[in-house]
Amino acid sequence: MELERFKELHTRFFGKELSEEELQSEDYEAYSDAIHGDEACYNWATLEKLKNKGFDYQNYCCLMMADKVYESLDEEGEIRYDDPEVIINKWDEGFYGIPVHNGGATMVVINYCPWCGSELSK
Repeated sequence: MELERFKELHTRFFGKELSEEELQSEDYEAYSDAIHGDEACYNWATLEKLKNKGFDYQNYCCLMMADKVYESLDEEGEIRYDDPEVIINKWDEGFYGIPVHNGGATMVVINYCPWCGSELSK
């Protein structure tokens, strides 16, 4: 999908409660396919989200890592330990880890980004 077309659809669909008719439309299907399957569309949408939220994405090895760390934080910027949807955390000490959802704060420390393979600095 051309990025300009994606941007139009993103404005139309993102962050809005959509009717069943809109969710079943060809435009929404094309939008969903693009955000999940087109790297340029995904990157643009992710950058827009992180910029709009004021998240400092530039200090991360890749957009996927920045997005997943952002998604791991609550409204106060603290790690959401009890949320099973959180797939990666970054601690103030610079460590990254994959949470083990066992009711505690257990994690598997990682040294490389699971998405781009970059070594994660401490």
